[in-house]
Amino acid sequence: MEFNKTTILLILVLTFSVSLSSQEITDKIPKHQIEFQHDNDFAMLTDRYYSSGLFLRYRRRLNKGIFTTGREQLTFELKQLAHTPEDIGSTDLGFIDRPYAGYSGFSAGWSMSLKGGIIETRLETGLTGPSSGAGSFQRWYHRAIVRYSEPTWFTEIEDSFHGNIYLTYTAEWELAPNPFSVHFAIRPEFAYGTKDIYAQPEFLLYLGRRNPTGSSIANHQINSTQKEIFFRIRMAYRFVGHNAFLEGNALGDNSLYTVEPNNKFVQWGFDVYHRFKQNDYKFGIIALTRESQAFNRHKYIVLAYARSF
Repeated sequence: MEFNKTTILLILVLTFSVSLSSQEITDKIPKHQIEFQHDNDFAMLTDRYYSSGLFLRYRRRLNKGIFTTGREQLTFELKQLAHTPEDIGSTDLGFIDRPYAGYSGFSAGWSMSLKGGIIETRLETGLTGPSSGAGSFQRWYHRAIVRYSEPTWFTEIEDSFHGNIYLTYTAEWELAPNPFSVHFAIRPEFAYGTKDIYAQPEFLLYLGRRNPTGSSIANHQINSTQKEIFFRIRMAYRFVGHNAFLEGNALGDNSLYTVEPNNKFVQWGFDVYHRFKQNDYKFGIIALTRESQAFNRHKYIVLAYARSF
């Protein structure tokens, strides 16, 4: 009988130790994250305008940053974007409502989380035109994978090198605590460069279980592995100064065909975010009003997965 009691005690101790070790590994705050994201409008039964986007990101939490007042994080991103007209099979300008625009770029970003807010800045360089490879990739994808009408990439925006800077500030307020919290945020963003010039105030509402501002997947922060699952409703109003995907390089462009962008448009969306241990999952639907009087409204989906370590 004594043997059985001792055995049971040892089993309980070992189980408790393993559980603590496992918990310690699971709850360890990660310093790195890799994220894959794909945007596409095909699931919305269209294949036009902002047709697809591919993103690969690496995030790094800094032990010692530039400042001592907040936690800092670096983000590096590779991306490729494809914009197409509504009639992707036409080579007649009379049926082309916007130019094809391919883009491949690289960006480096820095962010600092403060109490109730986050400051972010990003520098980006990239190429538009055939040299971006976006048109070649999309033609191959339509021909070999989806076996759907192959885009002509007629009237593509010409080869051009771009440089841009982006500045964002997020201010958040917690209106109700977990387990079903309510957060409201305002996020103004400014862009200046040869690709984008705009000012964009954005309003966001979060409903569900989520972490504070500086450690939440809502703000792309990797300072926690605590479980999160919430919905996000957002609306942004963009004042446009320049859009290179419609009118070419801001310093001058000789593209065969360009269109004039609207000086403002609205975009809104609904997202679902989930963090489980070291895994982040994101799903969203984005809708836009007309970016130009030359073509119609648009919507697309966003799918992303990130792994922290």
